[in-house]
Amino acid sequence: MKFNVPESKVFYIAVYDIASEKRLQKVLKVFRKYMTWVQNSAFEGELNSKQFHSLVAELIEIIDKNEDSIIFYHAEEQKHIGKKIVGIEKNEIIKFF
Repeated sequence: MKFNVPESKVFYIAVYDIASEKRLQKVLKVFRKYMTWVQNSAFEGELNSKQFHSLVAELIEIIDKNEDSIIFYHAEEQKHIGKKIVGIEKNEIIKFF
């Protein structure tokens, strides 16, 4: 699956819903290679085009497209995304400005 992704680094937020505990553990392992865990079912990080396509390719090999869902939100510049936390912060995000 090919996505039109800029060659420069892009900031991504990934949210997911994986129906199987076995697949979920595999998905988490893949996401941790590329992005920073921020909360249950959510990762964020800057990826270049090659990294993004590698991440997606690895995830496609794991998920069941009829049961699982992964959504990527993106912004070419991280400064265009505001962030407000209500309650506890699950993982301190050092790189987020």
